[in-house]
Amino acid sequence: MPAAWYVAHTKPRQERTAAEQLLRQDFEVYLPLFKVFREPGRRRRAPTAPRPLPSDPASAAAADPALIAHEPMFPRYLFLRPTRATQSLSVVRSTVGVSRLVMFGHQPATLADDAVQAIRRAEGLRETAALADIGPYRPGMAVRLQDPALAGVQALVQAVSADRVTLLLDILGRPQTVQVEFGRIAPL
Repeated sequence: MPAAWYVAHTKPRQERTAAEQLLRQDFEVYLPLFKVFREPGRRRRAPTAPRPLPSDPASAAAADPALIAHEPMFPRYLFLRPTRATQSLSVVRSTVGVSRLVMFGHQPATLADDAVQAIRRAEGLRETAALADIGPYRPGMAVRLQDPALAGVQALVQAVSADRVTLLLDILGRPQTVQVEFGRIAPL
């Protein structure tokens, strides 16, 4: 049976730094990352590690890599386990990026290998998800335009692409479709 995983609490936005340092100390480290949609023009908080996009050409064409980011699934937490039976956990506390080991009383918190494998499966499912599945807008969703010329007008999302949303709105009693950038609309 594989050894249990320990849980480390990291300093704010230093999950990747802590993971790198623990790897250098010969620990097995797992930092679950969550594929997220990032609106065009939004400022990134932290650099993301490059991840391969799906090999399917249709989904690769539909998803602009600049719109996809990978953020920690559990902000400020990562999992680790010793690679040797004699390896001490005492060095984890002083590792760059680590705040502390999570403890239950006087014992380090552990997570069964089955639980970590379930997290890996969930991470894999999210990684293969299409942009439409993780984006903030879906066909049929009601939105409000924020463009100065049409501020406050309500519309329905008809389609979503990598950088634009096609909307269906009623102009002078007739249905019209328009394409807008993500930043020009807001959900109702």
